[in-house]
Amino acid sequence: MENGRALIIDDDKDTADLFRTILSLVGFDCEAVYSAKSALVYLAANDPDIVLLDMRLGLELDGSDILYQIRSNPRFDKTRVIVITAYPGMLGKVENIADLVLLKPVEVEGLKTLATRITQIRPKTSLFRDPVTNLYNINFFVTRLEHAYERTKRSPGYLFAVMAIQLVVDPVGGELLGDEENELILLRVASVLTKRYRPTDTFSHHGGLRVVALYEELKKPEDINVIIQRLHEDLTLELELRGVTRHITPVIGAVLNDPRFQEAEIILKTATDALDRASRLEGEYYVVADPFSSPI
Repeated sequence: MENGRALIIDDDKDTADLFRTILSLVGFDCEAVYSAKSALVYLAANDPDIVLLDMRLGLELDGSDILYQIRSNPRFDKTRVIVITAYPGMLGKVENIADLVLLKPVEVEGLKTLATRITQIRPKTSLFRDPVTNLYNINFFVTRLEHAYERTKRSPGYLFAVMAIQLVVDPVGGELLGDEENELILLRVASVLTKRYRPTDTFSHHGGLRVVALYEELKKPEDINVIIQRLHEDLTLELELRGVTRHITPVIGAVLNDPRFQEAEIILKTATDALDRASRLEGEYYVVADPFSSPI
């Protein structure tokens, strides 16, 4: 088709089918799904050019879950997302990461005009990226973390972990690394993280040689230890800088979400505080914060 592929996600079948007809008329190859879970199945195997996304899809998963899945996966960096809702109060911060927002009822002619122009709009994804590493910037990370935090209110069993990772470079003759060497280290680490971990894991450059990570949909609390061990193995690296082989090791601070946390950013601070404690320990490379003893 002339304009590429479009996915319509709306739990109202009549509305979804109407949107599919309209987009087909202006040259899109369209697919319509009627639930968040069906949308995730489709997105697992397809990269649509545009997504029309209704916000209100159900109790367990809603439109914001789908939007964050799309924005957190580099495979969809070129996908434009049009959020459509009859409930403006549901938009919140989602409005800032959607390419466009439309309020229902949507006029047919307006949607046709928009659909013909949407592929000319630069996707917002580039605004969420760190210019050095192409990982997500800290603002997007915090937004993603807030969404995970809010999701635990709808699904109390939903489990996620936040980790703060400091990359430690062995000293050679007391020589300090410059910006160029630090960038090479960050690029190598970013490459490892994006290639070896799930698309739903969110990584962000947090200044200097520090990265923060959000791991969602953990099955059990013990998974945090498996992730830490894997991170330590994957990020223990050797890299030639200025003709000298430098050894890089990660120090990790980690925390699981806990219902007593008052807000999402406290979870991130708890992870960074755990990292600071781990950095002061001799012979240890990580600390998992205990929410029962950490200030919440």
